[in-house]
Amino acid sequence: MSLRSWASATVDFLLATVGLYLAVVPAFTVLYALVAAATLFAQPPQTAAVVVAAGGSYPFVAGDWSYRRLAVFVVALYVASGAVGLAGLAVLRSMDVTLPSAVVARAGALAVAYPVAGAAAFRDRVRRRLGFRPLDADDRTRR
Repeated sequence: MSLRSWASATVDFLLATVGLYLAVVPAFTVLYALVAAATLFAQPPQTAAVVVAAGGSYPFVAGDWSYRRLAVFVVALYVASGAVGLAGLAVLRSMDVTLPSAVVARAGALAVAYPVAGAAAFRDRVRRRLGFRPLDADDRTRR
């Protein structure tokens, strides 16, 4: 085992752990806050998210799963969560309804954001299943 392969595996592990942490921590914090009546910034769900992320990084280090797909999922999750949160606030504001608790509002935004992020990350597979060509295919392959 060379220093280069060791360093490459370490970087893969760290990238996968950070990406998975960013993907699971919103769900863990909301679930913990709903179950334990805690705040969204409680320490136990964040610690659990680190453990799950470190344990789940193996498929990325082994090369079976794509970092690109994980990155698309994480970015789409946070963008969709923010967009749904802002749209929800605008709707509640226009209807003169008071904002529910922050935990319930965050849970509602995440209930929409996770499926949207999954669809964004796996859009090529969905397109193939529906009979369309993947988005990354170029026009020369159709001739």
